[in-house]
Amino acid sequence: ARRRRERGEAALAAGLLAAAAGDSGDASRQGRRAARLLGQKPLALLLTAQAAGLAGDIAGAERAFKAMLERSQTRFLGLRGLTAAALARGDRKAAHGFAERAHGLRPGVAWAAEALFELQTQAGDWAGAARTLETARRRRSIGRDSARRRRAVLLVADGHRALGELKRAEALKHARRAHAAAPALVAAATLLARLLIDDRKPREAARALEKSWAAAPHPELARLYLEAGPGDGASRYRRIARLVTLAPDHRESRMAAAQAALDAGLTGQARRHLQALTPPSCRTAQLWARLEQAEGDGEAAAMWTARAARADPEPLWHCARCGHSDEDWHAVCRSCGAFDSASWRPPGPRAADEAPLLLTLAIGAGEAHAEPPPPIDRNGRNERI
Repeated sequence: ARRRRERGEAALAAGLLAAAAGDSGDASRQGRRAARLLGQKPLALLLTAQAAGLAGDIAGAERAFKAMLERSQTRFLGLRGLTAAALARGDRKAAHGFAERAHGLRPGVAWAAEALFELQTQAGDWAGAARTLETARRRRSIGRDSARRRRAVLLVADGHRALGELKRAEALKHARRAHAAAPALVAAATLLARLLIDDRKPREAARALEKSWAAAPHPELARLYLEAGPGDGASRYRRIARLVTLAPDHRESRMAAAQAALDAGLTGQARRHLQALTPPSCRTAQLWARLEQAEGDGEAAAMWTARAARADPEPLWHCARCGHSDEDWHAVCRSCGAFDSASWRPPGPRAADEAPLLLTLAIGAGEAHAEPPPPIDRNGRNERI
């Protein structure tokens, strides 16, 4: 019995080393030997699951992880493996159930809270995600600032849901709470301002937009700010000039002021703002064309129109995880399902980010060794091609 145990432990050690080195063949052989000699020991089950995962045998890994559920000391690890295996085969409903059980067993463990939270947001379960987030905050498995930001994003998403169901009072309550928690969240400011303007509360809408412009200028904020105030022509330019003083050197401030000046026929003011915008983007070149046309220089206007076609593209909402671009903000990326990953920026290489949580849970089905995506140049072209 002692010799059998020693041989099993030696096989177990060799198998774990092979798994750590990525040698799926040796890990599988040693795993089978350890299981034969040691039986259903926790580490033998773990090695079996790891070896199956390295070999891409999701079904074999699931069998090992399900065996772990029968032991209290391995149940939590088994649930983690089953969550990852369910995700690997695209069964998010099963993954949600396993993650929920894991979170219930150990609510203070970060991966369980993160996995459950992400699955809930992908399903549009904003109330459930809020409860998971609050538990994580109380257990201190998430930082206070991060929790506040996520809570604000959830409130905006839930506000849009309420607005779609014609529950305007509920939507307004969510928008106010989201904006108070995260003034730099453009989506919160635009939702709040839109509701206040529709409710004929332009002054409150203007105050909310001013607070957000100081933190994160965005063209939609400027558009709503003009909508919230009366007048046209020069009065609109004076109004936007008050807004842009909150972030005078920001590109969007210059852009908003130049556009308002052109609308008011103040070509001198427009030229002053446009001269500060270098290098010119597509939208800047279009404004230059309008300016030159307004001043009667058709040749210069045509030159700027042609330049607009090859100028740098304008910012869009880009997912920091997968790089997917969208004209509209979404709480969850419509391509990869990442929560609160949208940033307003020009096209280009996606920002460096940690591996997606739901993929880091994976037990290996070839994802970790997949060829990386080809580099993308500043215009969105595949540089390898």
